[in-house]
Amino acid sequence: MDKGLLSFDIKTGMKNIIGRDLITDDFIAIYELVKNSYDAHADYVKIIFNKDEIIIADNGKGMSKQDLEKKWFAVAYSAKKDKTEDDDLKKDSHLNNLKSRRFFAGAKGVGRFSCDRLGGKLELITTKVDINETYKVDVDWNAFEKDAQQSFDSIQIPFERIENNVFFSKNKKHGTILKIQDLNSLWDLKKLSELRRSLEKLINPFSKENSFTVEIEAKDFIEIDNNSTNNLKINGVVDNSILKVLDLKTTQIDLRLKNEIITTKIIDRGTLIYHIEEPNNYSSLIDDLEINLYFLNRSAKINFGKLMDIEPVNYGNVFLFKNGFRVQPYGNPGDDSWEIDRRKQQGYNRFLGTRELFGKVDLITEDFNEFKEVSSRDGGLVESAGKKILFEIFKEKAFLRLERYVVGVLWGEGFIRKNYFLDTNIASDFREKLSSDKDKDLFEDALNNLGSKIDFVNLIRALTDDKNIKIIGYNTDLVNLVNEKLDIIQPKFISDLEKIAEKTNDSDLFNQIRLTEDNFNKILKEKEDAEKREEEERKKRVEAEKQAEIEKYKREEAEQKQKEEEEKRIKAEFEAKENDLKRREEEIKRKEAEQKAENRKIQLDRFRSSETITYKDLRDSNHIIGVYSDDISKKIQLIKRKTDKKGSIDKKEFFQFIQEISLVNEKINTLTKFTTKSGFLQARLSTTENVVDYIENYVKNIYGSLHKEMKYEFSDNKLKFEKEFQPIELSVVLDNILNNSKKKGASKVIFGFEKVNENLLLSIKDLGKQLDNSIAKELIFEEGITSTKGAGLGLSHVKRILENDLNATIEYNPDYSNGFELIITFKK
Repeated sequence: MDKGLLSFDIKTGMKNIIGRDLITDDFIAIYELVKNSYDAHADYVKIIFNKDEIIIADNGKGMSKQDLEKKWFAVAYSAKKDKTEDDDLKKDSHLNNLKSRRFFAGAKGVGRFSCDRLGGKLELITTKVDINETYKVDVDWNAFEKDAQQSFDSIQIPFERIENNVFFSKNKKHGTILKIQDLNSLWDLKKLSELRRSLEKLINPFSKENSFTVEIEAKDFIEIDNNSTNNLKINGVVDNSILKVLDLKTTQIDLRLKNEIITTKIIDRGTLIYHIEEPNNYSSLIDDLEINLYFLNRSAKINFGKLMDIEPVNYGNVFLFKNGFRVQPYGNPGDDSWEIDRRKQQGYNRFLGTRELFGKVDLITEDFNEFKEVSSRDGGLVESAGKKILFEIFKEKAFLRLERYVVGVLWGEGFIRKNYFLDTNIASDFREKLSSDKDKDLFEDALNNLGSKIDFVNLIRALTDDKNIKIIGYNTDLVNLVNEKLDIIQPKFISDLEKIAEKTNDSDLFNQIRLTEDNFNKILKEKEDAEKREEEERKKRVEAEKQAEIEKYKREEAEQKQKEEEEKRIKAEFEAKENDLKRREEEIKRKEAEQKAENRKIQLDRFRSSETITYKDLRDSNHIIGVYSDDISKKIQLIKRKTDKKGSIDKKEFFQFIQEISLVNEKINTLTKFTTKSGFLQARLSTTENVVDYIENYVKNIYGSLHKEMKYEFSDNKLKFEKEFQPIELSVVLDNILNNSKKKGASKVIFGFEKVNENLLLSIKDLGKQLDNSIAKELIFEEGITSTKGAGLGLSHVKRILENDLNATIEYNPDYSNGFELIITFKK
């Protein structure tokens, strides 16, 4: 039987798996290398960007030949994790000082492969502290990709000892320099700006410790920096500029978990709201944690943008730092790892979201297993009991307490939901008074608002219900209700105040409670007395009204008796005149019957006259048409004589002849419309009547009855404008204008009337095609000008009739865009 032992053979492909495939972001690759320098106890790291080269140089403890062989080249081995990293640390002053207050930022043993993510070649130069030996290593990452069958340890890495004349950051004789060449990405202005902004947040920007400095040098962008108008430069030390934001006057909660005690403070725009302590029930896993959350109202957001040259929503929200270094992706713009926005979707006004929050969760721990980062370095913490407890502390002890104060006290949602006020309308008024708080640097709106005070009393009282919470202090101005008008709220607030005073042993509050209770009882008594007086007044008023009703009844009864006597007196006179009245009634009935008969006759005659034509009507119509025809014949004979005499006539004289004949023809055409209605002969005679009524009646009953394809609308048609005119002339004007609208395919014509001084303004606008752009507005009344298929005489005739026969003017409105509008002004 063939037996034996087998072992794993690691192929060169492993380089990509733990390198560029695992670290998928250039920024994270640089983070990992900077963290390595931090863990090597450097106090200064310089990142240099040259053409196709990145240099990362630190002044940390450096590495010996043995460190390189046993640690740096040992894949996935971490001396930090097995706690042997500092076994051989020497007595360098700055390294000792740093070691005493640092925890390791990395513990995976793969951060060195970030170099492969950034470029194809690496030159490493290092000198260990207190050892006068400098070593150089050249790594060609491409060598691992030539043959997939090669074993990882078969790749030979050039290694040599060089002269010990290398100076590291801040002129130290120890440290490490990484020169990465054959870069995989282009580092332009935009990318370098984003890197600098990200590095600002890499090391806890809330920490005021200056023991670790990162500097960027990119000489190609120095001139751009000098000409830049904003605060963000590429070159220079990466400072914690976010510290400026901490001075913003905003609402914040500060939680400090240290060993066995959790201390929590809420501060609103520089004023302490409350300060509590409680036992740390999570000390088995977490004994060093600090959480600072800031609620950004509108004013704070504006000031944030001015200080940082970026809006807070684009900078980030709540960051997580572990051992001083940031854990991705917590706090990234749009990230909801804390599940804040998911909760806010349930109630817009009741919850806070990431757009209104800013802050950090700062965890110090050496428990790498409970607070392990996902290997990809941008996926947050691995699910564990430690992570669960961390998120629970964040939510229950910090976030929800800040939200309870902001939403309840500052926004008024608390006292609205809990019905503290006896009247919902009064409650809404108090909440409305809080709306301007968003723009203020002080919280006087809440301090001067009865609803906010009552909600704060309820908030503090709820804290006193928790036996584990010790109230160290709270804002006494927010519980001072001595001078408030308290009869509009629920009386249970007195017992809430008493619980607070008992829990805090606050004698001053007890005195306030007595004064408040006296004031409250006084207000209640005044209210009861007022209600009693009102009830007495009501009873008196009811009694007076009852007595008045009795007196009224007696008076009406006496009047009724008097009326009955009067009726008896006149009864005899009535009976004496009864026969005479009957006779008169019969006479009236007879006349009414005659009048009704006459009215029916008149109505019948009108109906017949509106639908039939008598011989006389036809005779008179023919006479008028004959007159017009004779007029046409005379004009034709006149043009013939002129032609015979001259042999020809000029174009202008001929066109005038055509126009005159066309105008007479239009009158004949208009006259024929009247032959279907009564009184058509009046069209030829002069009349004095209301022009507004005539226009409406003609359009509706004459023209409109023949052209039903268009609709007609009249506005302000109750005006009166009496004027002497010949109906036939005005009818020709209306026919020409309406025919033009019909030819343009208008769906509707609107007539508007307006009295201006002594004149009548008539607006005729159609809903249809606009005037052809090729026709100038000043030419539309010229002969031969047309935008339809006509001869171009209609508007010329209209203008002539209006000016010569009707004492009127006409103009075109070019500003009307829904069709075509003419404005006619009739003068007395």
